[in-house]
Amino acid sequence: MKFSYDLLEEIRNRCDIVDIISEYVHLKQAGKSFKGLCPFHGEKTPSFMVSPEKQLFHCFGCGEGGNVFNFLMKYEKISFFEAVKMLAKKSGVSLPVDEEKENILNRQKERLYKLNNLAANYYRECLFKTNQGKKIINYLKKRGINDTSVEKYKLGYAPSDWDALTNFLKKKGYSYEELTKARIINKSKIEGKYIDYFRDRIIFPIFNLAGRVIGFGGRVLDDSLPKYINSPETLVYNKGSNLYSLKFAKEDIRKKGYLIIVEGYTDVLITQQYEFNNVAASLGTALTARQIDLIKRFTDMVLIAYDADSAGNMATLRSLDLLVKAGLEVKVIDLPQGYDPADFLIKKGRTPFQNLIDRSLSLIDYKLKLLYLKYGFQGVEGKVKVVKGILPTLSVIGNEVELRAQTKKISEELKLSEEAILIELKRYKRGEKDSSHNFIKLNSESGNIKAEKILIGCMLENEKIGRDILKKLKAKDFTVPLHRQIVEAIEKILKDDKIIDSQKVIDCLNDDKAAKLISKILMEETITFDGKIISGYVDTINNFKLTQERKNLEKRAKILDEKIKISEKIEKDDLKELREIVRQLKGQNIN
Repeated sequence: MKFSYDLLEEIRNRCDIVDIISEYVHLKQAGKSFKGLCPFHGEKTPSFMVSPEKQLFHCFGCGEGGNVFNFLMKYEKISFFEAVKMLAKKSGVSLPVDEEKENILNRQKERLYKLNNLAANYYRECLFKTNQGKKIINYLKKRGINDTSVEKYKLGYAPSDWDALTNFLKKKGYSYEELTKARIINKSKIEGKYIDYFRDRIIFPIFNLAGRVIGFGGRVLDDSLPKYINSPETLVYNKGSNLYSLKFAKEDIRKKGYLIIVEGYTDVLITQQYEFNNVAASLGTALTARQIDLIKRFTDMVLIAYDADSAGNMATLRSLDLLVKAGLEVKVIDLPQGYDPADFLIKKGRTPFQNLIDRSLSLIDYKLKLLYLKYGFQGVEGKVKVVKGILPTLSVIGNEVELRAQTKKISEELKLSEEAILIELKRYKRGEKDSSHNFIKLNSESGNIKAEKILIGCMLENEKIGRDILKKLKAKDFTVPLHRQIVEAIEKILKDDKIIDSQKVIDCLNDDKAAKLISKILMEETITFDGKIISGYVDTINNFKLTQERKNLEKRAKILDEKIKISEKIEKDDLKELREIVRQLKGQNIN
């Protein structure tokens, strides 16, 4: 459908580009324009500009730009038509409707729903009224699937004949073309005959939220592969946009406050038989963004109950990170090796499964468990691999408090500094592929050097904290010459009662090395305003200073002692100095 220029102009005039983009990007006014971090590429310094005057946006970092329609198309990954519809709805502008095309599409969908329903009923007839179907019912009972589930989920059986369903639906007035588009049948490439898509399989109809049949899943009766196949995509079915059994689970999900996601149809049926009704399956794929949007309509907590092999699969773990990124709380039900939810419930019962739910691990803890088992955590190399393995999940945590808590826990378990892990996280977010050498080097950096950097960052970021720190430390207490120069500049600026900031310090020093170090500290180090943590860093520097003083005194005492031993006459001044050194050593107190 084409839209007139006048219509598009009306929509643009009613939708201010700043207001629309502000729903996706945090914008701050910068002169006549607004500035923010570009949503289309990773950056720390805002280069994304929005002009209310010109009603345009442009990123000077990656080059993306255009008008409000272009922004929505890029951000939401939608077509121009969909972007126009979205903004028209926001602005209250009515769009012309191509009623003829709309009616044709609706008629096609309705006919497809009816066709799917006919197919589902045919498969059910074959389950109950054929000899092979009766064998299937006995097979289902042996697998633990009861009559209630068979009825509730309208299970069926696809006969082994090549064209049984095809012939049935042809008699109902459907053409080969319609049946092919419905993905119920295929055309044989060899003989050119039309054959049923599902043959000699248990059939699991797939329902949408309204309870209409949109597709099918089929399971073999033996160990042949593929064990499961699903309907290909059609006008009414997209497996990446649906969850099996969500129709039956949605009310219980709302009541219990969480959704349990399993892998297969049987897992759903068995778990619901054991009164865990808040269960759905992901239709044989890693979770997609569209499925996650569907989940968010009903809950903000998801429990994953995959068998151990699947749950440890990297594709699975990546899809679980998408759940975290979407703001959902994610836990993993840690099933014993060799069990899926259905097997566990049948063999162990309801209470043990509930215990597993109660003891479910956070996604971070589950991934750490897998990483520890794979790499260990004693040697440096193992620690580096564990940290690199957990970074994808850390990178999608949106809550700063949770991120700090998780980082602290990991640092304590691996005996690494929090700063090292957080800097690695920043590098990961910037897209640096391999920084393990830098990570090892950073983690081995002495505590006092790290403390000096962080305290410099604190002083540059907060004037009050800066003055408090300088009551306890002086520039001479900083061991790195460049650190001392920066602190001296801070002291000088604060002495003149001026407000401190990084730009003034850089201007005051007029030194390229100092400018680079300041920007590095403020971009890479984890700056904190927590009083206890800052006091700890101050203690680190003071303790290091006392330790160095002790070492110097002990070295001087050793020299004097040797001198006294070999000298025939003890010099008064030497003896006096030695006594003073002993007194100072006794008086030193290192925390």
